Amino acid sequence: MTDTSNAQLQALFEKQKRAFASDRYPSLAVRLGRLKQLERMMIEYRQPMRDALAADFDSHHPLVTDLFESGAIIARGRYIQSQLESWMRPQVRELHPMVHGSSSARVIHQPKGVIGNISPWNFPIECALVMINDMLAAGNRAIIKTSELAPASAEVVRAAVASHFDGDLLAVVTGGVDLGRHFAMLPWDHLTYTGSTSVGRLVMEAAAKNLTSVTLEMGGKNPTVFADDGFESSLVERFLYFRVFKGGQVCTSPDYVLVPEGKLDQWVDMAKQAWTTLYPKYVGHPDATGAINNHHYRRVMSYVEEAQKKGVLVISLNGDEPNPKRRQIPMYVVVNPPDNLQCMQQEIFGPVTPVKTYKIFDDAIAYINARPSPLAAYLVTRDDTLVEKFSTQVTSGGMGVNVFGFQAADPTLPFGGTGASGIGCHSGFEGFVNFSNNKSIFNCADDDPLMHAIRPPYDSGMAQAFADAVFTPME
Repeated sequence: MTDTSNAQLQALFEKQKRAFASDRYPSLAVRLGRLKQLERMMIEYRQPMRDALAADFDSHHPLVTDLFESGAIIARGRYIQSQLESWMRPQVRELHPMVHGSSSARVIHQPKGVIGNISPWNFPIECALVMINDMLAAGNRAIIKTSELAPASAEVVRAAVASHFDGDLLAVVTGGVDLGRHFAMLPWDHLTYTGSTSVGRLVMEAAAKNLTSVTLEMGGKNPTVFADDGFESSLVERFLYFRVFKGGQVCTSPDYVLVPEGKLDQWVDMAKQAWTTLYPKYVGHPDATGAINNHHYRRVMSYVEEAQKKGVLVISLNGDEPNPKRRQIPMYVVVNPPDNLQCMQQEIFGPVTPVKTYKIFDDAIAYINARPSPLAAYLVTRDDTLVEKFSTQVTSGGMGVNVFGFQAADPTLPFGGTGASGIGCHSGFEGFVNFSNNKSIFNCADDDPLMHAIRPPYDSGMAQAFADAVFTPME
């Protein structure tokens, strides 16, 4: 696979800009046709995408690919196809007749234009293509910059797109940091980035020079709070198998656990039992996903080693040892680490779970809110009162109750972060809106009272009457 040059990217960008200028508002039929073509592409490339992910991660179960990489793209596209006609309809806004007479107003969702999408290595197929559904549905054109850390996946995405789409509608470019830097600096009509917060800042800085709007999908340390009533073996087991999904290399993966004081040992014992039952041996199992490369394998293992050197108890839940050759890491629990350890400072992105305690439920909420806003926050409880309190008081991009990631996986729901975990969203109707220019249109009637009130001179009496009405307290 030959990397794309900056000159080739520039030419492709200009080609798409010209193509968009010739069709600024694609019809419903055209948009549906593009979405269906994307769906056909995913079905045709099912096996090549399975093979590519297995090559990049050393081990990547084909059903994980089917359900959460390729299949997620198909599922979102089908949902959007079922909703797009209603989403494209102008939204009529009601005007007060005493203020505007028979004037009317509406909002249309106008395509933004040419969108850039910088995708990450952890979901190198899904993150490259799933948002393309939203972008095409909104009438845009797009260029995808794939991650150089997942080269097999990058090549299969490039080949698939090139075989099913003209480059002036959808295209893929491949390359490393230099291409990524140039990519972010182009004057896109919108730019999307998925990845780390540190790189997200650089992307936003580059985009700001062109006043390009951005969607930043980043991660963070996603907390899981176990309430007193959440200590059920099935719920602990559920946490663990979501925690290890794709080797923990998921931006919505739970990162650390908070449990009530006095129940720490109970939680660890339940975790040991549940994990050993699920996987008497996990490392080497076909379900185990390897770290993407040696750098990330060593990074995650360094958190374990630091904790051990500091005298913090680290437990391999079923006694597994790491396998550096296959880059597979056991399910580790770090018991009550101090906050200055790297495992409590950095997003772990691997199957290492710090577990800490809290005195009362409000303390757990305060602990989370005192840190950068995570992409996801999770609560394990059967108590609806606690769910309501956690929902309204914890600031996070999304939330799961007794589940860990489904709030980001369903195509009906918006997915995005807040603060340090991101800006904007994709998926659901909100994703369609995010990739649209939401344009207000006001059609002024001749009998519009406010229009007459501001006709000079202002002291005619009508302007005064409107002003007095605004400043009169409402009962």
